[in-house]
Amino acid sequence: MKNITPSVTLISLSLAAILTGCGGGGGSTSQATTAPVVTPPVVTPPTPTVTPADLQTTVPALTYAASSQEYAFVTAYNNFRAAMGLGLLAQSAALDKAAANHLAYVTTYSTVNGGPIDMSVINTTYNAPTFHIEDATKNGFTGVLVSDRAKFAGYVNTAVTEEGTFGAGVGASASIAGLLATVYHRQGFMSQGIRDVGVAVGKDPAQTTVINLGYGVKSQSNSSDYIGVYPADKQMMVPLFASSEAPNPYPEITDVLNGTQLGTTYPVSLSIKEGMMLTVDTFTVTQTGQTEPVKVRLFTKSSDKSIDPWTAFVVGYGPFKSNTTYNVSFKGSANGVAISKTWSFTTAASCLNVYTCK
Repeated sequence: MKNITPSVTLISLSLAAILTGCGGGGGSTSQATTAPVVTPPVVTPPTPTVTPADLQTTVPALTYAASSQEYAFVTAYNNFRAAMGLGLLAQSAALDKAAANHLAYVTTYSTVNGGPIDMSVINTTYNAPTFHIEDATKNGFTGVLVSDRAKFAGYVNTAVTEEGTFGAGVGASASIAGLLATVYHRQGFMSQGIRDVGVAVGKDPAQTTVINLGYGVKSQSNSSDYIGVYPADKQMMVPLFASSEAPNPYPEITDVLNGTQLGTTYPVSLSIKEGMMLTVDTFTVTQTGQTEPVKVRLFTKSSDKSIDPWTAFVVGYGPFKSNTTYNVSFKGSANGVAISKTWSFTTAASCLNVYTCK
């Protein structure tokens, strides 16, 4: 982008000399002067320089079997990232192995499959669900943290993270739908720097799913004027409510039905470039034809320490209406520069849970 030099406008006024004649043959001259009026300079703020994006817009074909749950999951995930303007992810054999190792550990010990460990309990040492922590005294151990397990599997990385969910026997599309219907897990899936993905989906009745994400030497990056929203503009079939997750972002609500977090709308989110500071002035969701916005909870770094500084969510206090268009308006700033965004989405006709919307 070019830098604009501030323009300066000066207005000069000429002095008016007024001569008057006098009688009696003699004459005298008098001169009246008008002080110059100077208009203050008009200063145009410089246009911020935009740092270009460095994204993976194409990746190698997946090597999972086309009929596999892993293939379905990564395909759906990359479709989500494309809708948000994020870089695509390449399949990593090492992350696949790390995910498979941890899947075997989780399915062996999880109470969901009859084991002794409740994987949803928060491990206070690492402030993370026990799903993501392994016990070195147990069989199948390959590392306490995901970084240890990725290294064990041969993934050389700068950063690595892990997501986990359950397909509930209805497939990978249900897993991804459930994760994207949350606050904290969707935020993890919106990570801008990751380049690689590895997935393992269990054959157990709960269809336990482990997702490893990371990058090696160099991360991806969005442009400095990036604004990503979800649901995306003009998106259809949006679920009516949020999925439950651990930890629970709605501590005042404990009611869950079929994996659905009661007392919520589907989460609506906006992100700017990773590493920047997002400030929210207004963030509203309004049903088409109405003037009063939906009453929402606002999630930002200042209200919830688990939210990234470059991200904001709003979640209502009751489900969206079915088959209805909602208009979203955001005003705020990115590192002090004013930004605004408007978009709309339309909800599904009916949803028993986020997996069954139609």
